Amino acid sequence: MDLSNSFQFCFDISFEKNLNHYIPTAYIVENTDDIKYLNKKATTDVLESFGIIFENLHSGTKKILTVCESLKPDFIFKKFSAKIKSAKTISDLQKDSKIEFAIRQHLQLNLSSFYTLIVKEQFPLSIDMGIEKDFYRSRVTTNLLDFEPQIEFNKHEEGITYTLSLKENETTFLPMNNSITILLDEPGWLIIDKKLGQLKDLNAKKLSPFITKKSIEIPSKLVDTYFKNFIPEIAKKIDIEATGFEIELRDTIISQTLQPVYDFFKNCYYLNLYFDYNGYSFDATKTKKTHSFVDFSIANEPKIIQFKRSADEALYTDKLLGIGLTKIKNELFGRNSDAEIHDPYTNIQFVIDHKEELENLGFTIQNLRLESKEIITENHTISASKEETKEDWFDIKIIISIGTYKINFNEMIPNIKSKERLFLLPDGNYFLIPLEWLSKYSSLAKLSKTENGNLLLRKSNFAALDAIPEIKTDVIHKAEYASSDLLKATLRPYQIDGVKWLLGHFNSNLGACLADDMGLGKTLQTLAVLVAVQEQLGFTTKTTNFDLFQNETTIEREPLKTLIVLPSSLVFNWYNEAIKFTPHFSKMQYIGNDRKLLQHRLESTDLIFTSYSIVHRDISILEKYNFRYLILDESQYIKNKNSKIFKAINKINTAHKMALSGTPIENSLDDLWSQMQFINPDILGSYTFFAENFKIPIEKKQDENSLSELKNLIQSYILRRTKEQVLKDLPELTEQIYYCNMDPEQEKLYEKEKSKARNFLLKTDGSGPDKISIINTLMKLRQLSNHPKMIDQESEIDSGKYIAVTNYLENLVKGKQKTIIFSSFVTNLNFYSDWCKANKIDFCEITGETPAHKREQQVKLFQEKENPLLFFISLKAGGVGLNITKASYVLFLDPWWNPFAEKQGVGRAHRIGQLNKVNVIRFISKNTVEEKIIKLQENKKLLSDSLLEESYINDEIEVNLEYILGS
Repeated sequence: MDLSNSFQFCFDISFEKNLNHYIPTAYIVENTDDIKYLNKKATTDVLESFGIIFENLHSGTKKILTVCESLKPDFIFKKFSAKIKSAKTISDLQKDSKIEFAIRQHLQLNLSSFYTLIVKEQFPLSIDMGIEKDFYRSRVTTNLLDFEPQIEFNKHEEGITYTLSLKENETTFLPMNNSITILLDEPGWLIIDKKLGQLKDLNAKKLSPFITKKSIEIPSKLVDTYFKNFIPEIAKKIDIEATGFEIELRDTIISQTLQPVYDFFKNCYYLNLYFDYNGYSFDATKTKKTHSFVDFSIANEPKIIQFKRSADEALYTDKLLGIGLTKIKNELFGRNSDAEIHDPYTNIQFVIDHKEELENLGFTIQNLRLESKEIITENHTISASKEETKEDWFDIKIIISIGTYKINFNEMIPNIKSKERLFLLPDGNYFLIPLEWLSKYSSLAKLSKTENGNLLLRKSNFAALDAIPEIKTDVIHKAEYASSDLLKATLRPYQIDGVKWLLGHFNSNLGACLADDMGLGKTLQTLAVLVAVQEQLGFTTKTTNFDLFQNETTIEREPLKTLIVLPSSLVFNWYNEAIKFTPHFSKMQYIGNDRKLLQHRLESTDLIFTSYSIVHRDISILEKYNFRYLILDESQYIKNKNSKIFKAINKINTAHKMALSGTPIENSLDDLWSQMQFINPDILGSYTFFAENFKIPIEKKQDENSLSELKNLIQSYILRRTKEQVLKDLPELTEQIYYCNMDPEQEKLYEKEKSKARNFLLKTDGSGPDKISIINTLMKLRQLSNHPKMIDQESEIDSGKYIAVTNYLENLVKGKQKTIIFSSFVTNLNFYSDWCKANKIDFCEITGETPAHKREQQVKLFQEKENPLLFFISLKAGGVGLNITKASYVLFLDPWWNPFAEKQGVGRAHRIGQLNKVNVIRFISKNTVEEKIIKLQENKKLLSDSLLEESYINDEIEVNLEYILGS
């Protein structure tokens, strides 16, 4: 039952004449143990007045309120009146026999669900409450009772006396002696003496005559007719007592069968064992030992056939236990009673998989019945093949043979997508799709398309075929690689592996993302690939005419025409690396105000280095050229699919693509989609498709299957190696958190601002602030955690963290330790650079304002000279592209939600060339948002661990606002 601190739902049923059924009405009341009167119906307006959001209710409550809505006469009239426009009332609709039948079916289905939910959730229920709304007097007990019908026939000279009684537990009573209301015919639901119950094995209509009288007299001349029409329907379900008849005993088991039984509460099918005694099947879960009914098959010679259970039944129970089934509650059989069941059909699948073994043990395994459906148990076989078509597609053929039927896999795709395991066969029976197919063929079902009955799949999605052993998927060819004299560097073994991997993708016309950790040499690996690609291209001859009698033929290398797009700060770094390692390449930097003078060289140069901002500005020029290779470094720059940079990059014409990134997933799976879309368009489908099938199931629901499926689709296109995996000789990295106490006045000011922030951001009127307001408000608290002067330059209040950091820096300087100091705020860095000036301590500095040429000077000064010892860097400006291996300490002055920026900062020092142990210290002000952010980073170490052996934080700050601003 859905029960909050302030309200609860109650239900009253009353007879609706036009529908000829008892129809429920939902009410809502203040929460109390003793409900007296109901006066508020649970309408939309009333729920809103209680502050109730329907979607936030308990699932059982949502179901029963939805059922009540579907049983309202207005709803039913609207639902069924579409085909009869002239109808004004439900009575008009009921004149059409087909619609009348459909309405009855609708009522039966929904009323059955209603009473089942009443019992399951123990909602309060009343009947015929009336206009006075006196719930207390009309209340019905909802602890479910089972009423078992019992029939007695007494044969005498005038005919037969027929009596029906009911049994509840050990008490037998006549219906006429009790107050009985029939709520639903089939399944039979009753209220007897204000107690709700179910009538077992009998349509409740059959009970009607006995509500007012004890028995029915059947004259001799009508006996045969009456019994032939009446008995066959109920004789095999209900026990019959009889006097005055000949008796025939049947006590030998003819056959034993297994049939599924649905458990509503656990949402799964268990197995029930039935024993056939030549005319009647005993249910093994029941304690009933005998069954009798009157046989009128011979005219005027009725006799009693009595079936009696045999002790041999125990032998078959033992056989089921012997093959791995266990006894569940109520003597049903299943795989494991303790395990949580996620597959409703697991026990049915067990019977299909063990059919031959069960038949050898003496069980009859035929079609398994699920209510009106039957599941066939024949074996199936699969044949599969693929052909390559033009435009990089596979034509897939998969035929599933089931009995005499051959089913094209295309027909099963809707079932695979919706995870509906019952597949309808042409004969009306069902094939139970094996559970593993839902994951095995999930990617194929989602990513393929059907054209003229053919199943087509992009070659880049070849991983979707991995689960089909009949189809070989050798799409990416392994590349050979021999180091060239033109590459002026010696590659480490893991770098050679990286080059081979990238060349394999190049040769297979597939994009690739090299996602190695920062500091593992992605630049060098890329240049090595480009050298190998140019050598594959070979040479071209060119003839120049000087005059009528003389010409000159020259032989030159085919130009690479590779466009390399970088963050602005890295263009010069890459250009210098290319000069150092590949001096033979022709190169140019397509940047600066005079870059348009270089356009004529774009198709004849090997390496063109440019920035993301230039691509955005010059896309109308760049999109006119055909580049052989397009390479993005720090490819997370295109993570925003709606950005102008993403759109511009995807307009550039190129035969081959490569992405380089140490952090392909920074904030959410959106980042991954954008980069995959770049290297191999549509490999993960449209963004809408991706969000529905991967992002939401993984990020919101932590769905392991979707995560595994996504990993399988992308793993062939992302090569990820960590420093720990490949650089065994890299020095140790230690990390610690230094907690700082705020100055008392600083703490008072912080608490005051936090209280204002809570009132602003955690409004209770439902009008939540926008994301920018959240970020700005939290930023103010972060700044105040660092130094009060960050929000008020005139403030005289001291900063506890400032004192702690300057003391720490003083000791590092005394110990001559080279140190990088990172902060998200340039203003914060200025406090410490001013401290250095006041104390005559030399330092280097890079912020967003530092021009590119000066950045290089600062790095060179820090790397090559003994002094300065301190290097102040704003996190955004220096998180990528810098190589500062002389630093043995890395200090972070202020944390933020996404730890990747910090990880990149650490990577500036902890990389190839570092010889010293690297110490990372994070300074955190106690009892502030900073401390909460650190804890969230630890608690939300999520799924890219599984995707890329990395971690990332899902950028949904709103979800954690209350925690961040809590005490």
